[in-house]
Amino acid sequence: MGRRAAYGFILLAIIGGSLLLRQCSPQTGRRMLTLFFDGVPEHDSANIDVPTDSSELLQPRSSDQTELLSAGETILVHYPYGERECNLCHDPGSLGEMLEPQPGLCYTCHDDYGNSYSSLHGPVAGGYCTSCHDPHSSRQEKLLRITGSSLCYHCHQEGDVLENEMHNDLEGMECTDCHNPHGGADRFILY
Repeated sequence: MGRRAAYGFILLAIIGGSLLLRQCSPQTGRRMLTLFFDGVPEHDSANIDVPTDSSELLQPRSSDQTELLSAGETILVHYPYGERECNLCHDPGSLGEMLEPQPGLCYTCHDDYGNSYSSLHGPVAGGYCTSCHDPHSSRQEKLLRITGSSLCYHCHQEGDVLENEMHNDLEGMECTDCHNPHGGADRFILY
C-alpha cells in the first residue's frame, strides 16, 4: 500500500469514526476514542452520580433546582440535569454541543435580564451565565460556582474595589448586599 493510500485510509477512518461518534452518547463516544487515543479526558458531569429513583432523596427545591442529599452534604442540581433531560440543553447527536448559545439557551427557561434592567452586569450583558452559575450542580445556592465576594473578585481586582472610597468601612459585607449581580438602573448596578 502506498503512502498516499495509507493517508487516505487514515483520513477515511477519522471521518467515519467522527460520524459514528456523533450518534453515540458521550460515554460511548469516550470509550470509542480511548480505543484509538491515549489521554482522552473524562467528561466533567460524569463524576456526579445523579440518582434515578426517588428513594435517594431527590426533593424539589424550586422550579429550576433539585436538592440531592448525600452523606450529610447538600448538592443543588439544575432541574434538567437532575431529571436526566440533557436534551433540553444539549444536542443528543453531537457529543454534548449546546442546542443554542448562551444566554438564549438559558432564557428558554429563565428570565431575560436584558428586559429587566437598563444596565446589565458584564457577564449578563455578554451572555456568560456559566461564568457565575454551574449548569449542572453546585454546593452553593443558585448553582453559583463560588460564594460571596470571592465570586466577584474572580473578575474584579479586590485591591481596586477596596481602594474606592465608597467601599470604606464595609467590613463583613458582601458585594451583593449593595450590588445586583445581574443588573440595575445605572452602571453601578445598585439595588
